[in-house]
Amino acid sequence: MTAVTVNHGGPADTASVREPFGHEVLAVRGCESLTVANAPRSVLHDPAEPWSPTNCYMDVWIGLTATLGLDPLPMLGAAFSADFLGDQWEFLKPRQEDLETLYGLTVGEYDTWRPLAEHVQLVMSRGDALIVEVDAYHLPDTEGVSYGRAHTKTSIVPLRLDPVAGELVYLHNDGVHVLHGEDLDNALGTGVGSGRVPYPYVELVRLDGIRSLAPEALWQRAVEIARGHVRRAPDAGAGNSARPDPADRLVAAIREHVPVLAERGMEYFHQYSFATTRQAGLTSGLAAHACRYLSRGAQEWPSDVDAEQLIEAAEQFDAAAGAAKALQFKLARAASGRTPRIDSSAEAFVAGHTAGMRAVREALGLGE
Repeated sequence: MTAVTVNHGGPADTASVREPFGHEVLAVRGCESLTVANAPRSVLHDPAEPWSPTNCYMDVWIGLTATLGLDPLPMLGAAFSADFLGDQWEFLKPRQEDLETLYGLTVGEYDTWRPLAEHVQLVMSRGDALIVEVDAYHLPDTEGVSYGRAHTKTSIVPLRLDPVAGELVYLHNDGVHVLHGEDLDNALGTGVGSGRVPYPYVELVRLDGIRSLAPEALWQRAVEIARGHVRRAPDAGAGNSARPDPADRLVAAIREHVPVLAERGMEYFHQYSFATTRQAGLTSGLAAHACRYLSRGAQEWPSDVDAEQLIEAAEQFDAAAGAAKALQFKLARAASGRTPRIDSSAEAFVAGHTAGMRAVREALGLGE
């Protein structure tokens, strides 16, 4: 039991307890003393990264693993199997089985059949974590974008809760933040029903099996996970002309959609680019990080993995990530009524992503 009971001065203070979160200070295991100031930060959330923050779910896992003292880089093999789904690039998530194999963390959907605050209190009292969909309208860290302006769903992880102070330390996007008072009540308490996500999707992360493998053992598991994702991937880099690779299919769809952007304007552009160029760009950027991690292990430990080809793959994926950002800027020009030339950026994205996947296949011994 991780819950810590705090004496706030006896019966006279009873009225100050913020319902419905009870009166105990609660924390996810290992986060009992966590603050915004001392929270660890992954290299993946370096402000210099072109696509940081990534997407809300990937960011949760980057932040949670780092907070728990685990390395998030081994789980990035999922980037190799991402696909274009016809109207959007796949929303990148680490696979549940990968998280269990690497870290001993078990993840699954959690049924919120009672008030959400009661579930938060119960789960945190065991030291486990919840990934909760909330309304970003009530998250101060989205100031200037959603906070007090726009209702949109996003995922957070409550890490440390002080109900009497009305304060929650939580993970969101690329950092650790604090939620207070009415915002806390509206995000997770009695005000939840009035938001964008009155019945939130919630996942339970159980920490009872958490483990920190030795670096070589962790790398070896990451290699096998990466191979699994490459085998699962669409035809990118495989040289199969029967079906265009996902980068080609994305660019073809974007070309067809440029007139729609010009017609519907900037608000539509933000939604469209989030689902297409942003997801493709961040996936490419994380694939580059995965390649560099795998390459470092191949240089340090004996294996059949080609470290130099992985460096080449990382450079190609970095180029694809940059090209996706350039393409996104040009689509914004289209949405603002101009006539941009997108061919160079589009072709650079296809070339980088396809070459990156080909190099990964060869480096991991999966080439044709």
